[in-house]
Amino acid sequence: MYHAYPTELWLSDPAIVEEMLAEILSSLDDQERLLTADVLAPLMFALAPTLMDPSASRKSAELTAITLQRLGYPPSMTLTVIEVLAMTIARHRRDLPLDMVTQQRQRLQARAIDTLDRRHRAELRSALALSHHDALTGLINRRGFIDALTASLLRAERSHTQVALALLDVYALTSTDKSIESDPRDRDRLLAKLAKQLGSVTRSTDTVARLGDTTFALLIEAAHDREEVLAIIERELGTIGSIRPVVEDEDPPAWYAGLAISWRENADPMLLLGIAEGALSQALVTGAEPGLHLVTMPTDHTQHEPITTAGLRSTISVGGDNLEVRYQPIVDLGTGRITQYEALVRLRVASGLVGPEDFIDTLVREERRRLFEVVLTQVAEDIEKHDVETPVAINIEPDLISDENYARTIIAIWRQRGLSPHQLRIEITENQNLVSLAYAPLALLKNAGHHIALDDFGTGYASLSRIMSFPFDEIKLDRAFSEPIDLLNVGLPLMTVAIDLSHLMEVELVVEGIEDPRMLPVLRALGAQFGQGYALSRPLPIAGVLALPDPLPISTTQSYSAVVAAVQGFRWERAVLSLAASGHEGLLSETPCQVVSNLGDPDLIALHEAQHELAQQVLSANDSATVKEFCRLGLELRRRISTRLNVD
Repeated sequence: MYHAYPTELWLSDPAIVEEMLAEILSSLDDQERLLTADVLAPLMFALAPTLMDPSASRKSAELTAITLQRLGYPPSMTLTVIEVLAMTIARHRRDLPLDMVTQQRQRLQARAIDTLDRRHRAELRSALALSHHDALTGLINRRGFIDALTASLLRAERSHTQVALALLDVYALTSTDKSIESDPRDRDRLLAKLAKQLGSVTRSTDTVARLGDTTFALLIEAAHDREEVLAIIERELGTIGSIRPVVEDEDPPAWYAGLAISWRENADPMLLLGIAEGALSQALVTGAEPGLHLVTMPTDHTQHEPITTAGLRSTISVGGDNLEVRYQPIVDLGTGRITQYEALVRLRVASGLVGPEDFIDTLVREERRRLFEVVLTQVAEDIEKHDVETPVAINIEPDLISDENYARTIIAIWRQRGLSPHQLRIEITENQNLVSLAYAPLALLKNAGHHIALDDFGTGYASLSRIMSFPFDEIKLDRAFSEPIDLLNVGLPLMTVAIDLSHLMEVELVVEGIEDPRMLPVLRALGAQFGQGYALSRPLPIAGVLALPDPLPISTTQSYSAVVAAVQGFRWERAVLSLAASGHEGLLSETPCQVVSNLGDPDLIALHEAQHELAQQVLSANDSATVKEFCRLGLELRRRISTRLNVD
């Protein structure tokens, strides 16, 4: 039941240990009794010396608090364990002053609460910073921009200056690439390039943001009159109008811009943003000739009617008739078998279909909840109509699934249709702060038979401790790590750890955003089991996705053979270091020779062979200098391969 730990002699008595464990466990309610004696025993042995000695370190309180938090228990669990343990010690050790034990108990409880509070505040700060920036361009997003606009208007009011807000949309993207079925990689690269160019032509005091898919915002402040504002705008937007986001021999694209200028009396950020959006809407109907199409709508003190921004009620019909659900398969990379579908919502507008990234930021919490219910209903109807047996995953944001009542509502809606729980999977998106996510609603859904997944892991807000605190069945690795160059520069250690972690935690790992079929052999070499992306299938209507062959044909062409070799070499490198750490002194196997066969280039082969020779020294000596050089050679190999891919 327990293991021997070095501590007070009287605690080596199994009867006393069993009694203390029983008393602590009996003080917990039914749900908390999931905490077993095997988990509790080492915590108890760590806490006991501190409760009996005022000079002992109180680190044990931090250890207990963090351990129980990672297991998903509330702070009250830590306080209860310390309380009951102190009472038990006071009863068995009558030679100890009761006041001292009580004082130590209070100190430990205070230390535990302080530890959890500091961790919580650190997570909040990190999540807040991430939630205000766009991951693709590095610019602030809509949420961050509204905060910046609010602060600018307050400064303008104090300094008696004016603020100008310009919303920009580029025709090169809205017309040709707006279709949701286009390859997203090219659009992403173009958007990142445009964001960099916007930053290069504006003043250091200006603020540039990305508000939507192709919509950028430019905030100008510290102008003393309308003429100064217009002069700055004319200079900066004139430069923007000549930006060429396409190949050099093509004409500049058409830039649409809506401009709103505030008066000192107006300090309403949403009003100013609404006026700028109205101006942009007018600019969009002017045509598509190259250059800048600007509509200016200054605000003044005579305006009293508020101009509202687009929300769910104005962009989505009451019955959700202008919404479409597309399905993208998730595939076993070894066999090509389709294991599940992800439901992806699309909004039908005049220019085509747009994804949620174009309108989700304008929706308040209740509107996003209604959007989820529309998608849930459509998925249920498609499953019933087409007799779908493959599970379907639906995305939901953390704040929508933060209470148990709504989790029960989802379960009830699904059961009322007579559908099997395994057919509905819930994906928790990482585009919001996961601190708002609660354990109990996810446990309810999982106990009801629904599969729980964490979406977009690697670029959002989930720390490793947050993942371990929740009952996830699946982790989806963000597309940022599935490009060959990104994989070698950044993603290889993370993806390797994620794959190994998924095996240890017995959860499924899905690699998202696989756009290039040549990456499939690379991912298989890494050990990735499941994948999703355009290289396997585009998002399709329900009839189209059901018509796909199952299993899907999986490419085995190793066009990225050097990347495959780098992956194999990294795995081999980790294996050598692991053997060295375990004290292994045997000879190396010849398995790494397959790395050489995939490299092909003499310079790369020589680099790997030098690392291979050094590996034997790592096993025999295992000194820090040799290990450091061994790792440096592997990193240099991957850097050279990455550089050549970039040039190609």
